[in-house]
Amino acid sequence: MIGATHARDIVLMDRDIVMAIIGMSAWGGIVRYIMLRQKKPIMEEIRACLLQVIVSCFSGMLLSIFVLAHDANDDRLLVIAGLGGVFAGPIITLLGRKFAAIIENFSPGGKEAETAQTLKTSE
Repeated sequence: MIGATHARDIVLMDRDIVMAIIGMSAWGGIVRYIMLRQKKPIMEEIRACLLQVIVSCFSGMLLSIFVLAHDANDDRLLVIAGLGGVFAGPIITLLGRKFAAIIENFSPGGKEAETAQTLKTSE
């Protein structure tokens, strides 16, 4: 059972577990590439596959860190890493929308400044 309660736990994690997470994420990226494959020249296909694997590894690592923070077991961690690799595009799109909504609704002065600004504009 792997548990991560602090960032240092994730950074100091066993190298074999990290390599297994990256491997499962990369495998998910290869599966995703095969599912969406189009006929192109061989060099373009290799480039597209490598780009998909890179994005999938990033997405798989993000999901794995999230699962580690919730004290998942090894099997669940690897399954989530693989699924994160396959569904990298939709996951990154959803995260981008969440961050955009957070930034859009962010007010530097907090609620008091927002209320004061609303009162000024209504006068």
